[in-house]
Amino acid sequence: MKKIFSLIAVMLLGATSLFAQNPDKGLSWAVEGGIGSELEIGGRAQYNFNKYVAWDVLNAKYAYDYGDFSWNELTLTTGVRGFSPTFGPDLKAFAAIDLGYGLVWKDGSDSNFALDFTIGMYVWKGLYAGYGLGFMKHDAFKHKDHLLRVGYNF
Repeated sequence: MKKIFSLIAVMLLGATSLFAQNPDKGLSWAVEGGIGSELEIGGRAQYNFNKYVAWDVLNAKYAYDYGDFSWNELTLTTGVRGFSPTFGPDLKAFAAIDLGYGLVWKDGSDSNFALDFTIGMYVWKGLYAGYGLGFMKHDAFKHKDHLLRVGYNF
């Protein structure tokens, strides 16, 4: 029993030391969900160069498009993210643009060029909300989605 309590104490001390790290530099992780013309969930690895510029190392998203065609999408993108100066206790605006490839499947599968654009605001610590616009070029046509995105950056 003492070993278990000791292990819990070490884990808590380790977790609090992680929160003491500088969030404006280095690698961070985020999870995100969106709803609009499709339903999407995803995650991202983000490398912060400073408090104004970050690189979205890998952005992976799964989406179910329940519109006219009702298909599944998986996108893998990379891009850049910019932040405004902080103008409140935890408020700051951001914009991101990501490019990469998407895989679409319903009866068969098809890989395509994907572009994702997001603007929004951090409203509390790592919690953010914003508007997302996603484009994917299919063989026969172009497809776009409008979303309300909510996420948390760890």
